[in-house]
Amino acid sequence: MLDFLKIDFTLIFKNSLLLTAVFLLGIPIIRGISNLDHIQSAQCFSQSVALLGVIILIPITRYELNEDIKEIICTKTWAYLKRIVIRLYCGFLILSITVIGFAWIMQNRNCSFPFLEYVSSTILYAGFMGTMGILFSLIGNNVMIGYFIAFGYWTLCQMQIILENNILSLFPVVSGNFEMQKLVMLIVVLIIFIGGIIFSVMKLHYR
Repeated sequence: MLDFLKIDFTLIFKNSLLLTAVFLLGIPIIRGISNLDHIQSAQCFSQSVALLGVIILIPITRYELNEDIKEIICTKTWAYLKRIVIRLYCGFLILSITVIGFAWIMQNRNCSFPFLEYVSSTILYAGFMGTMGILFSLIGNNVMIGYFIAFGYWTLCQMQIILENNILSLFPVVSGNFEMQKLVMLIVVLIIFIGGIIFSVMKLHYR
């Protein structure tokens, strides 16, 4: 773990943290984060803040998708799996701190929303999109496939091809109302994606 924090953390998350800072600074300029009611706040979280999952999480396997590096890690699958688990943990920690901080800023700018429900929903939803991108990156052996799938899903939701009350829309806040059923479904899907990532990494050992 200590070795990871010394070397791997900077390598994996340096660019992501920079993009995260730029992205968060852009949200107030593009859509505003002051004096939002609970419905507008939910839209801000689901349409903008949740993209942090794509920015922070998807790149964590990008280096190992290179064929030369993959040949090396095929002989060290368990060590690589341990690194992926640590990266996921760190990624979710960064994501959680960032979302909580941004939500705190929104409330200090007179936005009205239930803090715990919206923050937890956003972290899980962002994690869902991020892990979806990681899984498809591993399946397709290309990080761009992961980005394409994650942004594709997000775009379908923004264009209302997938409506917020549709079963495929997993953000637990619908029209400003928190829905426990969607939250449970989101958690189940997130667990499935994390399990799929672990399974995909373990498969390297048997190739």
